[in-house]
Amino acid sequence: MDELEFCIKSLSYPLGMLLEGLERREGEKVEVKEGLITLPRAPFAALCYLTGIALFDALDIVDKKRLGDDYGAIEGFCKKLLNSKLGARLKPYLESPGRYISPGEGLSIDWLEFEKREEKVRPHLKRLMELRERTCDRSEFLAKTDFLAELSVDEALLVSYLSGEAGLRELVNAALGKHNSEFRDAVKEYFKALRG
Repeated sequence: MDELEFCIKSLSYPLGMLLEGLERREGEKVEVKEGLITLPRAPFAALCYLTGIALFDALDIVDKKRLGDDYGAIEGFCKKLLNSKLGARLKPYLESPGRYISPGEGLSIDWLEFEKREEKVRPHLKRLMELRERTCDRSEFLAKTDFLAELSVDEALLVSYLSGEAGLRELVNAALGKHNSEFRDAVKEYFKALRG
């Protein structure tokens, strides 16, 4: 998994699953066709946003409705970028994404595959929920989440995505960062690419 897939899965795991199966080529704009995505030369942070929007736009109406909250996460990511030190450099891409995206269509999420992956990590998620209810503070929660060390980076991103509301998600990400060295390394590479 490279930094772009990591970024998309951190915003919307189902959209990131779409990226897994696409061949990548360089092009003028972000364009999704069957089995292929073209990516322009652009700052990595802008490319994350543009790719997320392009993948979402290529979905059918049913999947778009189902991923409405994920679209909100992509737009939230855009706002954070605009308010960051990189904001001025990224502004042209983030404020006029239509100039950098060609309309795509025909993508659909493999929800059976998603459910299969979800089933695999559900025991970890259940333990996290139970721990949150039983523990009084953050440090106690973090101390008892060492079972997350056994997850792959992909599984860690899925657990984070499934944890839902922002408060729990932030705790889960902190626990993954503390106990899962592969995830921690992937996060470092991702942030390095974002700042790049």
